[in-house]
Amino acid sequence: MDVNKDGLINVLTDYGQQRDDLSQSKSMHDNNIELQYNPRHAVPNVEEHAARMQHLSARARDHHQGLYNLRYGSGPLATLDVFRAAQAHAPVHVFLHGGYWRGRDKSDFSFLADALIPQGITLVVMNYDLCPQVELPTIVDQVAQGLTWVHQHAKHWGADPSRFSASGHSAGAHLIAAVLARHSHATSVPSGLPSSAVLISGVYDLEPVLSISVNQEIRLRPEQVAPMSPLRHSPCKPVRLDVAVGGAETTGFIKQSTQFASHCINHGVDARFLTIEGADHYTVLRQFESPAGELSRRVADGLLSP
Repeated sequence: MDVNKDGLINVLTDYGQQRDDLSQSKSMHDNNIELQYNPRHAVPNVEEHAARMQHLSARARDHHQGLYNLRYGSGPLATLDVFRAAQAHAPVHVFLHGGYWRGRDKSDFSFLADALIPQGITLVVMNYDLCPQVELPTIVDQVAQGLTWVHQHAKHWGADPSRFSASGHSAGAHLIAAVLARHSHATSVPSGLPSSAVLISGVYDLEPVLSISVNQEIRLRPEQVAPMSPLRHSPCKPVRLDVAVGGAETTGFIKQSTQFASHCINHGVDARFLTIEGADHYTVLRQFESPAGELSRRVADGLLSP
């Protein structure tokens, strides 16, 4: 390091350069996390994918008879829609939407009825309150309440609560995993919870969420990361899991799913990992558009297999 006659100026210049280098490095790190964990930055034409799902869902509501906006709790968005299978004593499946805990609506996902009702499965699409009106721990509580409510009321729709499963996409996958993680010591399927679940493109360690722009709405705090991260807790062993992710998703989302699947398997869960080749964070749900879709088959396998 060069020192001038006063022994100060070049020291300050070197310190300033180091500070600039650190700031630039942090900016690059934050930008990478944003790309890895904000699908709106990684996937082009996001609104086109949303419009496709809304169109398919409107058509599904025209085709299938539904019970809409049934209330399962006191929160403003604690409602759900039910699409009943024609068969008596049909198994029942609950789907939770994504949207990073602060967006989307159950009405965007009615199209799953086209995939499940032809297989004799009653579908429930559940809403939940959103950030920033509520915090994430409250949403996890709410989802646990909603699952129990569905289990208790399934007979009212001619469904069989003993055959009960769930799935979720993105934030919805996290919410199911977080509810199950509360029952890490269970030796049988806890009362009111599904016996199998399909988790799609979830975030299971929430540390990166602190550094992405949508956290301005989520408002996740550092002290909430560990309690709300299923990857940091033992899973609920009796509940069978399929952990799925799109093969064209970012390495961040793929890593989260592979690590969570391995975590569950290592803890004795009957868990399978599935990559949907060529699918991104949104097109992965096209495997839920018909009975032939891979995600539809996984749900049916969990409910209809002997």
